[in-house]
Amino acid sequence: MKIFYKLSIVIILFALLSIPDNNNAIHLSEKENLTINSKWWGKFAQNLVKFRITPSQNQDYQYKKHRALLVQKLDILLLDLADPNDQILDSISFHINKMSALASLVPGTIKEFEQDVASWRKLLKYQSRYWDTSSDYANARRSKFIVESRLAFESALIQSNTSSSKFSTSKKSTSSHSKKVNGIAFESGDIIAYNLKTDKDPYTPYIKELPNLHKHLGSVYINDTVASVIYIDLAKGLTIIGLDAFMSLAPNGIALRLRDDLPDILRNPLLPSMAANNIRKMALSNAYKYDYSFNSDNHDYLYDWEIIDLALRNQGLTVNMDMYRRNSASMYVGHRNSHITPSEIEIDHRFSLVGEWYNSDLLYKNRLITATTAAMLDHQDKSSFINPILLPGYRFLKAYSMLMGAFGFHEPIPAGITAQTQLVINTLETKRNKLVIQLGDELLAYEKTRNHRATYLKIIQKADEIVFAQTND
Repeated sequence: MKIFYKLSIVIILFALLSIPDNNNAIHLSEKENLTINSKWWGKFAQNLVKFRITPSQNQDYQYKKHRALLVQKLDILLLDLADPNDQILDSISFHINKMSALASLVPGTIKEFEQDVASWRKLLKYQSRYWDTSSDYANARRSKFIVESRLAFESALIQSNTSSSKFSTSKKSTSSHSKKVNGIAFESGDIIAYNLKTDKDPYTPYIKELPNLHKHLGSVYINDTVASVIYIDLAKGLTIIGLDAFMSLAPNGIALRLRDDLPDILRNPLLPSMAANNIRKMALSNAYKYDYSFNSDNHDYLYDWEIIDLALRNQGLTVNMDMYRRNSASMYVGHRNSHITPSEIEIDHRFSLVGEWYNSDLLYKNRLITATTAAMLDHQDKSSFINPILLPGYRFLKAYSMLMGAFGFHEPIPAGITAQTQLVINTLETKRNKLVIQLGDELLAYEKTRNHRATYLKIIQKADEIVFAQTND
């Protein structure tokens, strides 16, 4: 009888621990993961198919024609200010989309195309600083043109079978607070938005139409020609690493710099370098871990945006967070609280583009990961990511993690992540890894018949087909 009672208590306890939380397993933003770039991929795919079946001589002619028209319009934009609604902006975007397909087909044009795209983004940033920053329309237009131009270059790079590329818009290094690394002239205080080779960040936002969304931020620190990057590692916390080694760790990234004509920078040109030095001192203290709860009011734990914002505010420069939140249209896996997407800094008119570097294989891999994640979340019930049989074990593991954390030891489930959230994250990752392999195999067969890599539109369509078939079996 005693055994029966004990067994009953265990069963009841297990049943209670198996009840899911009321919170949604996966949070979707109000915009439901749709962006202003959703039509871009279809246009690129149409252009790629159209120009692939034309003779190479005609491809070369079309590329030169569109480039001549683009350069002409960029020259006009260099001399005349354009408002957000100016049709010349749409015309430039049109030619870049056409050239994206053509640059992947015409040999020797990738570098040239990259220069044109960089010039366009630089001019757009320069002109948009005169736009109304409180206007959602103006912000949306700037975001559309900057992001779509990067999509254009990434797509051209992948289709051209070029392994990697890098571009620098900065001048030659001239001081002890600057250094040229891999062809890019960095300065102390530059901010890097980047993606890692391997990324298991559970709270990373993603947007379905932007498979290479930059997920992390780092700060460049240079002194006496020694160049480092300080970034927040999920396991180690604030970490310092050499800049050259970092660019191998993060083969996709862009470097941005506060404009030197900003009032705060004119008053104190060393402000960015001082902010970077402050972040470096924080890292040397070995006191800061990753903030999974994204609580910007508590600085005992830090996340990417919080580090940059805190360092700049300590030097008297306040970053307007509301502007970034208006631009955000992302989805968060495993977290309901809103926080700023690291890629937002690329759109900010206060930051100029210093350089960017790309790895084709990682770009393509990110497309597979984003497409499969989107397909699962589009076609599968969100509750399917919560296994009630496994949930009690995760809750016991969470209790153990809290105990370990109280004594300063490693927490298997970090502070800020609930047991249910960790279960959702692990389930999603396990399902996705299997789906990525299956998707890759099917795309390989498709690509052999087409003699080119699948466009992102085809990747999304194929991922949807696979998941839909699995869900309805």
